[in-house]
Amino acid sequence: MPNRNRARGYELEAECRDFWLENGFDARRTFASGAYKHVLGREQTGDLYLEGLMVEAKRKKSGFKFLYDSLANDNAEVLVVRQDRSERLYCLPEKTMLKLMKMAHGKK
Repeated sequence: MPNRNRARGYELEAECRDFWLENGFDARRTFASGAYKHVLGREQTGDLYLEGLMVEAKRKKSGFKFLYDSLANDNAEVLVVRQDRSERLYCLPEKTMLKLMKMAHGKK
């Protein structure tokens, strides 16, 4: 029986790659989601590369509810989170990320 969690992860990676390709950006999945990074090197880390940015993709049934609820509050475009003694993380909806990427790469 195939691992459903692995399949769901692959689906997310493929959805993301396809979205960015359809919007005119360079995006590619990493071979085996980085499982062979110790053998193949840095170029095979992470799940995706988007215009040179290494992207980790995580999918959970409901584990991110707090993030979605927080972004929905006042229709925020960016959410900043930080646990104690850790760096800040910026979470943003795909439409905001697309807007920023278009601005950064001079696309309309």
